[in-house]
Amino acid sequence: MREQRLGQTVELNRYLYQQCMQIQTMLVEAADLQAVLEVLLVNLPRHFGFRVAELWLYDPEHVLAGLITSGHRYGPYLQLYHDMFEMQELYEMEPGVELIDATDSRMFEVLKTDQGIQHALLLPLLDSGRLLGSYHFGFAEPAFIMLGSEEKTLLTHLAAVISATFKQAVSRQQVSRLTMVDPLTQISNLRGFEKDIAREIARARRADDALSVLMLEIDEFEELHEHYGEVAGRFVLKKVTERVSSGLRATDYLARLSDSRLAVLLTGTDEVTAGEVAERIRADIEGFMVDDGQGGALQVTVSIGLVTWEPRQYPALDMAQLARQMQAVGSRAVEAAIAGNGNRVKLSRLATLIT
Repeated sequence: MREQRLGQTVELNRYLYQQCMQIQTMLVEAADLQAVLEVLLVNLPRHFGFRVAELWLYDPEHVLAGLITSGHRYGPYLQLYHDMFEMQELYEMEPGVELIDATDSRMFEVLKTDQGIQHALLLPLLDSGRLLGSYHFGFAEPAFIMLGSEEKTLLTHLAAVISATFKQAVSRQQVSRLTMVDPLTQISNLRGFEKDIAREIARARRADDALSVLMLEIDEFEELHEHYGEVAGRFVLKKVTERVSSGLRATDYLARLSDSRLAVLLTGTDEVTAGEVAERIRADIEGFMVDDGQGGALQVTVSIGLVTWEPRQYPALDMAQLARQMQAVGSRAVEAAIAGNGNRVKLSRLATLIT
C-alpha cells in the first residue's frame, strides 16, 4: 500500500509539473492583460480539471478598473477590491498556498456563486511579500489534490509566475493605453479601435455570434468649427461623445477615428438590432442641445453607417482582412448617409463570402 501510494504521489506530481509548465508557457505568451485574465479564469482551470477559478485583485486607486475593459465577461469570478481586509483574512500573517474544505469558514467567502464546491485551493499573489491578489480554485472531489511540501513548492512557484506576469501585463497595458486613448474624449483612438475590432471579431467567431459596427460622423462639423471656433468644436465633440457613450452597454466599445468621426462596436448584435441602436443614437443626438457654457445652446446631428458580420452567413478565414473590410464598408455607408443630407442611418453589407 505504501508503494502504491508513493507511486500515486509521483504520478500526481508529474501531472502537476507538466500542467504548471504548460500554464507558465501560456502566461509568458499572453499578449496583454486581457489575455492573461483569459488564461487564469478560463484556460488554467480547464487544464487542471478544476470546476471553477476565481480571481480577487487589490485595486485601491481604481487603476485596474480602468485597464480591464472586458471584466464583465467573467462575472463574479473576477473581483476588484479597494480594501485589503477581506483578502488578508484568507491567510495567515505570511500568506501561503492553502487547501480548505467545507468545514472552514473561509469557504463562505470564496467561490460563493457555485454549488457543490467542497474544497478550495487558495493561492496568494504576492509582490515583495505584499498581496496583489488572491487566486482560488474550486473542486468537489475530496482527493483531487494532496498538498504536501512538494506540491506546495510547485504551486507557490506557479503563483509567483502569475504575479510577475500580471504585473508586467498591467505595466504594458498602462503604457499601451496612453497610445490608444484619444486625449480629448478619453475613449479609444484609431489604434485602439483596430485592436478592439480584431479582438471582438476573434471572439465573435469563437462564439458564432454577430458583431456590428456603427460609423458616426458629426454633420457639418467643419462649418461649426469655422463659425464658432476650435474651442467650441472640441467642446461639441466631447459632449456628443459623452452622450453616445451614456447609451451604450458595458460590452460595447466607442472610439474616435478622426476629427469628427466616431465608431461603435456592438458585440453580439445582429443587423436589425444594430439598426435600432443606430436610429436611437441618431434621434437622441438630434434632440440633444449642447450647452455652450455662455448661455447659448448648439444643436448638431449625426450621420451613421452600419455594417454587420454574422459568422454563419459570411464565413471568414482572414480575420485581419475582415476587420479592414468592416471598416471600409462602414465608412462607405456613413459617406452615403452624409451625401443624403446627413442626419440619417445608412446600411451597407459585406460581400457574400469573405476569404
